[in-house]
Amino acid sequence: MMAAAREPVILVHGLWMTGLEFGVLRQRLQTRHGFDAHVFSYPSMHGNVDEIVAELAEFAHQLAAGAGRVHFVGHSLGGAIVYRALEQGMRDLPGNAVLLGSPLNGSRAANGVGRLNMLRPLIGPHALAELAQPCGRCWPGDCGRSLGAIAGTRRLGTGQFFAHFDDDNDGTVAVSETVIPGLNDHIVLPHSHVGMLFANDVAAQVGHFLRHGHFAQETGKRTRADGG
Repeated sequence: MMAAAREPVILVHGLWMTGLEFGVLRQRLQTRHGFDAHVFSYPSMHGNVDEIVAELAEFAHQLAAGAGRVHFVGHSLGGAIVYRALEQGMRDLPGNAVLLGSPLNGSRAANGVGRLNMLRPLIGPHALAELAQPCGRCWPGDCGRSLGAIAGTRRLGTGQFFAHFDDDNDGTVAVSETVIPGLNDHIVLPHSHVGMLFANDVAAQVGHFLRHGHFAQETGKRTRADGG
């Protein structure tokens, strides 16, 4: 009797990254949670975001052809790329998605850098267009695909040099910046913006959400997932 096909997961990296940073998370999703994890690499500092989103959608449809479902994990800017792709061309594909430290509700750090002409080129056009300001994003919770978000609270990251945070944050993104209306679930864990990619509990929560459409109840701090 043939074993059931592993459901594919596409990992989408953030600004200045290449996808190699997903090595630990990718391995854990494969060995501990039974997924077939793939990295989608894109130019985070240049290029056309619509073309990037179209390439991601095409890749997803290719992977879904064999399994019938495809899941997504987006870190930081990668979460905004995933969100756009889900909005624009993949509502017909079943599966779930988790965003890690993605400021879909606007990034004070990106906005702060964008105000400085000398530093603006350092973060490129995608971060400025997709993250710097709140875009009124609202996830349609009844679309057949669950969307969850994980935020961190270890204040270790470069974003704190360009933004004033007086609330919980991961050193780059505030917890409040990761919450938008309609999220199916949202959880806060004690990790930094980059450190969450290597954390065992993050991998466990991601695997649980992709499989069940909600985070595990026994760990992490729950927050409201309605944007309030």
